[in-house]
Formats: sequence, C-alpha cells, structure tokens
Amino acid sequence: MESYLAQFWKFWLSIFLRLDWVSRTVTPDERLCRFSFEKRYMRGSISPAAFMPPKTGGTPVYRTSGCTEKRVWLLGFLYVERKRRDSAKILGRADISADAALREELKIRPRLSPHPRHAELTNWPDDKPPQKDKAVALAQATSIYIRPPSDRL
Repeated sequence: MESYLAQFWKFWLSIFLRLDWVSRTVTPDERLCRFSFEKRYMRGSISPAAFMPPKTGGTPVYRTSGCTEKRVWLLGFLYVERKRRDSAKILGRADISADAALREELKIRPRLSPHPRHAELTNWPDDKPPQKDKAVALAQATSIYIRPPSDRL
C-alpha cells in the first residue's frame, strides 16, 4: 500500500500535469503515444492489435511532443493506468508520429478529458480487413518502450 505522502505527491502531480497546454490542431510532426497493458501486444515489437479501434470511439493516444520521458510515463500512470477499472499496469508504450497516422487517412481528434494531451485516432474503416491493414502500417512505424522501474520516475 502506498504511503500517504506518495499518494499526496501523485495528487499534486496530476493537478500540475492537467494544467498542460497543447494546441487544438494536431500537426504531422507531433509524437503520439499508445500505452499497452497486454503482454501479447509487446513481443519484441508492438502488435498491430494494439492499434485496432475499440467497438465504440477511436483508438486512444496521447500527444507527447515536447514531453520528457518522465512526463510521458507520468501521463500514462496518472491518466491511463489509474483510470482503469481492472487495475492493470502499463507494460510499455508505442510512440508513433502523427504523420504515420495521417498517411493512413486516420484523423487525430484532440480530447480534453481526462487530460489535454489525450486524443483519439478516428476515421477507421467499418470493415475489419482494412482496419487491420492500417493497424499493421501503424505498428511498423512505431518505436517501443518498456515500462521503467518505479524508482526511475
């Protein structure tokens, strides 16, 4: 169990991180981050399944251009991991340029909740085979990062 001081510190970090400002317009040179919770998505490289859209809405990503490594992981821990109902832990992340998503004719829709850097990849085709083709192209354009030990954050 976390100490009261650790919980208090995370609370203050979440408040200050929420004050982050990003443009409402996504540019092609921005870095996008997709956090992964499943081992099957991270076997040496990121699986295309990690980018497949959910049944409703778009594929959630975070706009992390200009963020330090520590800040990217804090965004994941505070605004993605802590929001999950199943208490799953982030295992890693895949970074991709916004340009790679735009080349696949996907749209990047900024969302303000739960954080101003949150966005969704939208405009997915309705049929699974074309969705998979786009997900494969995205997976091939990623850089993968494994979760660092807690003491490095």
